[in-house]
Amino acid sequence: MFQIRKFRFSIILIAVITFVYVIRPKDEGSAYSEYFSKINKELKENGFGKPVVLLDLDRLDENLTTLSKNIPPPLHYRIVVKSLPSLDLLRHITKSTKTNRLMVFHSGDLVMLLADPEFSSYDILLGKPMPLRALEEIYRKTKADKFQKIHWLVDTENRLTQYLEFAKTKNIKLHIVLEIDVGLHRGGFTQSKETNHVLGIISSHQNFLNFDGFMGYEPHVASVPSLLGDKNKAIEKAILSSLFVYEEFVTSGKQSFPSLFAKELLLNGAGSKTYRFYQKNNKIVNDVSVGSALVMPTDFDVSTLAEHKPAFFIAAPVLKRLEGTTIPFLESISFLFPLWNPNLQVTYFTYGGAYLAKKESPAGLFDNSLYGASTNQGILNGSRKTDLQPDDYVFYRPSQSEKVMAEMGEVVLLRKGKIIGTWKCFIN
Repeated sequence: MFQIRKFRFSIILIAVITFVYVIRPKDEGSAYSEYFSKINKELKENGFGKPVVLLDLDRLDENLTTLSKNIPPPLHYRIVVKSLPSLDLLRHITKSTKTNRLMVFHSGDLVMLLADPEFSSYDILLGKPMPLRALEEIYRKTKADKFQKIHWLVDTENRLTQYLEFAKTKNIKLHIVLEIDVGLHRGGFTQSKETNHVLGIISSHQNFLNFDGFMGYEPHVASVPSLLGDKNKAIEKAILSSLFVYEEFVTSGKQSFPSLFAKELLLNGAGSKTYRFYQKNNKIVNDVSVGSALVMPTDFDVSTLAEHKPAFFIAAPVLKRLEGTTIPFLESISFLFPLWNPNLQVTYFTYGGAYLAKKESPAGLFDNSLYGASTNQGILNGSRKTDLQPDDYVFYRPSQSEKVMAEMGEVVLLRKGKIIGTWKCFIN
């Protein structure tokens, strides 16, 4: 009987040990990839000892080549300024793509661009409708001749009426682009009879209003269900559906007001996640907007951008390395944490933290939720395999570009892993 009990106990013990082994967290850590190891060495030798945004110009140029390949003539490329908030960066992109078309979302950005001798001559389209007060403020801060070149986005009859009264007051002409809803349902005109009514107002007030075209944005199609089929084919089908809606607005407007459509119009569409689908089966859109795809934040990790490479990162120096993970008020049991979870073997404190980004390298680092987040000294845990020491850098991939670049104030430029300079960013 004793032997039977001993045997049962052994079986249960083995089962418990096996169960614990199976459910125990696995070691997720690893050292730098070769790419980041080289950059870490460069930052330690020639960096600034503070958190910085890195822009890999080699990868950026590869993405620009991919972009140009996917936007063949007669399609025109329009740079989304908010996603690339640096005048030097914009100059680099305009030179590479040979475009002079910009999409601007913020009144401050617009004022700055209109004050610049180079960018003030560019073709600028507003990416969202501006309140009348913003229109007045922009006019006050710019010259009338430059102000009148802007394509102002209008989404309702009421906004058009406001703009018309403003134009009459200032005795100027505003160039109008109508925002149409091609499936996103974020505002804009939903039916061609609405746009035709607005076109009638424009046609009756051509001393103050000029019709320039339409904008139909469709980022929703990148999330179309594929039902286990080919995701890109599902997106392409959804694009065609949006283009069909777009064509209805154009056709109806042309029939009702042929004189307004006698010239080549600006027919804007697309975005980073969908731009490459406009090179075929598209007879409507002639102007496509792309920004984030050139630097690839994590929000744009989608199948349609598989050709694009991440080109910008945050690098934050490690200030302190502590063995184990000791939590305030839990000191007496903190030694148990790394015994259970090998990813708690080491604690790192970084210069800055709580970034709008995901940890990229070394792999296996994560935030300590019990300790709490800090923008002053971030805390990260990892296994000993992460192998960081003070003055090494933790690399992050931002989830979006505009907020991160603007907050940091500048980007540090890399060529072949070496620092070659910096570019200033502007605040949106």
